Amino acid sequence: MKIIYNTSKMEMFRLFRNQYFVVFSLLMPFIFYAIYTTTVSGTMEIAGTEWKAYFLISMTCFSLMGSSVTTMGIQLLYDRRQPWMKWVQSLPMKRMQYFTARLVSLMVLNGMIIIALFTAASVWKGIELPLMKWVQVGGWIWLGILPFLALGLWISVFKTPDTATGVANLLTLGMALLGGLWTPMDNMPAFVQSFGTWTPGYLYANGAWSLLAGEAVPLVTIVVLLAYLVIFAGGALYTHARRI
Repeated sequence: MKIIYNTSKMEMFRLFRNQYFVVFSLLMPFIFYAIYTTTVSGTMEIAGTEWKAYFLISMTCFSLMGSSVTTMGIQLLYDRRQPWMKWVQSLPMKRMQYFTARLVSLMVLNGMIIIALFTAASVWKGIELPLMKWVQVGGWIWLGILPFLALGLWISVFKTPDTATGVANLLTLGMALLGGLWTPMDNMPAFVQSFGTWTPGYLYANGAWSLLAGEAVPLVTIVVLLAYLVIFAGGALYTHARRI
């Protein structure tokens, strides 16, 4: 446990010094949120709630998806290429402990991102929700990111950072677009809606949108997201064992 704690703390400091992580996980989602809630009336009703609250969920989910898939994958890949990793591997640290430490550090930072975006948007846009609803929505977003962290682990099996970065960005943006994070699913073409509601991006955000509207998270959302977690994690561990 001490090994995991110390490694997690080290990884958190490293991520805070990573300009890519800060810009793409915090600044860009907030900038897009500011643009979209300025050009569209924030009080417009959508899915049982106001647009300014609805789109806050969208951008928070997009932020965590990007930080989890891209940061997890690219950092693991870079670490594997660093000479000092040979020294780390000589320590009494198992590979699973290293992956766990990575997971813990990103989960802590994801929690901080949620708090930062929720606080900034609620103060600026005057979003008023009961404290328990903030906790419920934030808790779902925080826990629901696990399949995307597993996907980031899978991305790290690529041999070059350029390839991994391109695939990670393409997957993240694709899941966000097809999942209705940029444009509500009801406004998407019918053929996109037919499969878009089964994509991990939509299921992830839909759970938070449901809680925001005062509804329970649909059981099918939970089950399918868990299935994605099993597929991504299983594929990542299998590929790592075979190729690395």
